[in-house]
This record gives sequence, C-alpha cells and structure tokens, in this order.
Amino acid sequence: MSGRPTTLSGPRPAATGPSGATAIVAALAGAGTRVLFGVPGGGPNLDVAGAAAEAGLRFVLTHTETAAAIMAAATADLTGAPGAVLVTRGPGLASTVNGIAHAALDRLPLVVIADTVRAAEAGRVSHQRLDQGALGRSVAKAALTVGGDQAGQVAAGAVGLALAAPAGPVVALMDDSPPANPARGTDDAHRESPPPGDARVRAAGVAPRADGLAPPAGDPTDPRDGLAPPAGDLTPLAAALRHARRPILLLGTHSRAHTAAIRAAVVGRGIPALHTYRARGIVPDSAAEAGGLVTGGTLEWPLLAQADLIIGLGVDEAEMIPAAWDYAAPTILVVEWPPGSTGATGYFTGAATLTAPLPAAIDLLARWAPASGAGSGSAAHASRAPDADLGRAPDADLGWAPDAGRTGRRDAARRLVSAGPAPAPGTLTPLQVAAVVRAHTPADTIATVDAGAHMLAVMPLWEVDQPERLLISSGLATMGFALPAAIAAALCVPGPPVVALTGDGGLGMTLAEIETAVRLRLRIVVIVFNDATLSLIKIKQGPAGQGGAEAVDYGPVDFAGVATAMGAAAAAAGTEAQLVTALDAALRRDGPTVIDAAVDPGCYPAVMELSRGDAGRRDIPGLTEAGGDRNR
Repeated sequence: MSGRPTTLSGPRPAATGPSGATAIVAALAGAGTRVLFGVPGGGPNLDVAGAAAEAGLRFVLTHTETAAAIMAAATADLTGAPGAVLVTRGPGLASTVNGIAHAALDRLPLVVIADTVRAAEAGRVSHQRLDQGALGRSVAKAALTVGGDQAGQVAAGAVGLALAAPAGPVVALMDDSPPANPARGTDDAHRESPPPGDARVRAAGVAPRADGLAPPAGDPTDPRDGLAPPAGDLTPLAAALRHARRPILLLGTHSRAHTAAIRAAVVGRGIPALHTYRARGIVPDSAAEAGGLVTGGTLEWPLLAQADLIIGLGVDEAEMIPAAWDYAAPTILVVEWPPGSTGATGYFTGAATLTAPLPAAIDLLARWAPASGAGSGSAAHASRAPDADLGRAPDADLGWAPDAGRTGRRDAARRLVSAGPAPAPGTLTPLQVAAVVRAHTPADTIATVDAGAHMLAVMPLWEVDQPERLLISSGLATMGFALPAAIAAALCVPGPPVVALTGDGGLGMTLAEIETAVRLRLRIVVIVFNDATLSLIKIKQGPAGQGGAEAVDYGPVDFAGVATAMGAAAAAAGTEAQLVTALDAALRRDGPTVIDAAVDPGCYPAVMELSRGDAGRRDIPGLTEAGGDRNR
C-alpha cells in the first residue's frame, strides 16, 4: 500500500518545494514564536503540528478554539513574538473568531493557522465548507493561502504582517494542492485570497527575506520600518506645555514600550498619570504620580477636572468605554501611527492628535517645569529651573497639590470599598475579594481579569508596579478571557504566581480549560466571583426588566466540585478567613487551584454609579484646593 498521504479525493500530490506547514512554522520560529495552541483537525494542520515538533515548538492542546486564540494572543502580549493558534476548517475557524477579534482590538500579533477544503477537492466537497477568506478578513488584517511553490514567501508575509504596526491577527489558510483544473470549473471563493505569488505578498505589505523568514524587528532591510512615521511636529504640544500648570498624562497600551523613559520623565515630578487598563504599571502604583485608571468613566473625574492640559501618550480609542469626553482642558494625543489605521472614531472630542514618535513627546515632558512661583507636586520639581525651550513668565497660579495622583487613586479606592450594603451572611462583597486576594499575593503576581461586573471592583484595587502584570481584554472586553490568559501567562512567565479573577459566567465559557491547566501542571489560582448572575447585565436591565431573572440568573454551580472532578485542587470561601486560608494553600501548590468565592452582588449598582455615573463626579480634599474649575 502506498505511503503517500491521501485525501478525500485520493492521494495528495507530492510537494515540489517546502511545504506550507514547514514554511509557516519556519516563519513563526524565526519571529520568536515558541508555542502553538489549538485543536487540530484531520487535514493539513496535522502537518503543521508535525513540523512544529520537528522545529522544537511546543504544541498545547486546548478544549476550544476560542480559548486557544486567547492563549496565543496573551502569549504575544507577554513576549512580543507572534502568537500562533492551530484550528481545523469550518467550525474550527468559526469558533476562533472571538479570539481573533480580541487580538485585533488589542493590537496583538496573532497568526491563525487553519485547514481548508483543498482547491483540488473544491469541486466535490461542500461539507464544512465556508468562505473562510471572507470570514477571516472580517476580523483580521488579511487571510492568505499558504501553499504551493511560494509557500515560504507567503508564510513570511503573513507573520510580518501580523507584526507590522499596528499589530494584529492574520489568518493563514493551509492548502498545498495545485489550483483546481479550469476545465472542471474554478472556485474563486474557495481560494479565500489571491493566488500565490509576489503580488499577494506585496499586498500584505511585507516582503520576505531570501531565506523565507519574516525579518526580525529592527532589521534595516525590514520593510515594516517604512510604516514608522517620520519625526512628527510636536510644536502644538510644546506650546501647550509652556502655559500648563496642571498637566495630566493619559498612558495607553502603546506607550508600554517606553516605560523606562516615561518613568524617568514623570516619577518624582508630581505630574499625575492615569493609565488605561492595559497600560497599568508604566508608572508604578507605588509612585505618588500614579493616579489610577482612565476608562472614559467618572472615577477619574476629580483629577481630569482639575487639569489644565491633558496629554495622551499611546492611547488607543478602543481602550475607552462609550462615554462623552466633556473635559474643558485642551487634550493633545500623541500616537505613533495615524489614528485611522486602528479604526479611530474621534472619541476624544476636540482633541488634537499628533502622529509622532513617543520618545520625542516624552522628552518634551521631561524638560517641562512649572512657572516660577507656581505650586508643584514635589520639592524636587519645584527646584527645577524652567527649561529654555519651555520656559514661561512666572505667575502666582497654583499647580498640582503634593501627591495629587496618589490622593486621587486612594480616594477612588476608599469610595469603592465603602460602596453598597454589607454582604449577606456567608458571602463576601466583590470588593472584599479583590482587596483580600491582592493583599495576600506577592507583588509580582500576574493577574488576569475577565469581563463582567467584578472587573469594576478588581481593576481599581489591584495595584502593580510594572507593566504586563495585569492582563485584560480591553478593546473587545470578551468574557472567557481570564482562565485562558492565565494559562498562557503561566507558560510564558514561569516563577511568579498567576491569579485568574473571573465571574461565574466567564468561567462557565471556558470551564474545560481547567483540565488543560491540570494536564500542564500550571501554578494558577482561579478566583471565581460566584453570584450565579450576569450582574453587570442585571444592572443594565434596570426597572424595565427586559427579560427579568430568566435573562440573567443561572442556577447554583459548585465550581469547587467541578474543578475537583477535573483533577484540580479546590476550595469554597464565604468569609475573608476562608479566602485567605484557601489562597495561602493555593500559592504553595504546584498545580492549579480553583477558589469558589460566594459573593453578594448587592454593591454592584453603587460601584457602577461610582465608576461610570454621576457619583464619580465629586471634589476630593487635597485636590480641589490646588485650583481648577469645580463646576466642570
């Protein structure tokens, strides 16, 4: 019997060059990828799994394609190398779309390697057949077919395109068969992308190197460097800084690469800095300047309302919740690529957007000093002579009060912790859970946070002193993020503990991945905020009902029992003492632990009102006496 691989329509033709599987694995490995996640099928992606093993790349089998894509995206977030996910055709790729969309909106390089109905079989196969190219292109940068004589070029182009700024997902459709015989009729929809060749690679915006690998970042021959903007005109920012006495920073995810420079320019200067979710830790929360979060809500209002200049560095509009930007202070945003490339919609009403290298803007900020005689946030700052380029005539107006950022952050935390009623006996408030877990975990713990009402309690209270220690799906805000992201974090950053903070709804979507953590023996602590309710949606139902309890309430689930059945350690907690005991034991354990925390959702309406409602707009002692318009 022949040893040649067969397909539904007979033996597969022998390859005339490097296979698509070898090509895509080589391109990924050359870009630094070390792990593939996924659920293989019976077609060409088994060749990819084999090629990955031969190249020394690890394959992690997951239970769902969505979880695999989130794991791969989190790996990209933590390592900078492209994440890679392997799926089968039809339902496999369709199930990956949520993870692809997450990577797209959080600008993470992700390569999705998918089986196809092979072109040679297109005339007789309808089973599991979708227009996968159209499906991929709806959420990804591109969908490219990898195979044939130019597999190496196309694979390198796909990986390079995923990395090209702004980074994002690319779908690689695997097909080593020759095009269908024109005499039998072609199927353009089947090819899901232009035919192989240089034109398609050029369309992807990235030319491969002669060796077929994606050029490394910083390679002078890398055409991705052509996407970098020229030195931008920062004159408007310099002019605004000359007249600013109370500037405030908004630090977004794209400024993480410049953490050291930002810290040098800000820490010890007294200029408050607010962080988007994914930027947390650029300015350490232990620093006086760290003012907490900026989401477009109102918890940040006291600081922003007192500012006379708002400067955004690397802020992506996808990071903000839908809300009006109604602050009176001028807003200047500095970004490293044109806003239109990320689908920006003008969220920051009236803002000036400058496309320029962030280091140049950070340098301007570092040379800024308040006018002589103005108040300042620190003695060191007050002693600085005004820079010659940014000097101003002295006046008596006040600058920021000492520790303005810390004051704003701590006041927000105090208001949250005291929000809402006391919990019912045998339960904890979500705020208690967040505070207790943070207080009893090491400073370098990596936390992953799911979408849901508990997120509003966790994110302001979970303090970090470096980036990439607090992971969340920001742009898509998808449920089911925390556990897969925690698995990726434990694989990528061995050493520090990893804590997944998830609601019962989010964990229900990824419950089977507990077995994945058990199989890989990962030290992960999963904290389930268990109230058997979609609490955030329940708040939004309001008095109108809109489906009532049937639309938002689950039956009781014993997550500790489920976890035990999957081989994980588990405990239930309804008091702070029980939570601390369970957490301490989990941190000493090698494998995963699930802690089923019974929470009372009664505080969520008050937390929501503080975070996004009028209750967030209030004066804070220690800030308002520094000046500013109290009526903003």
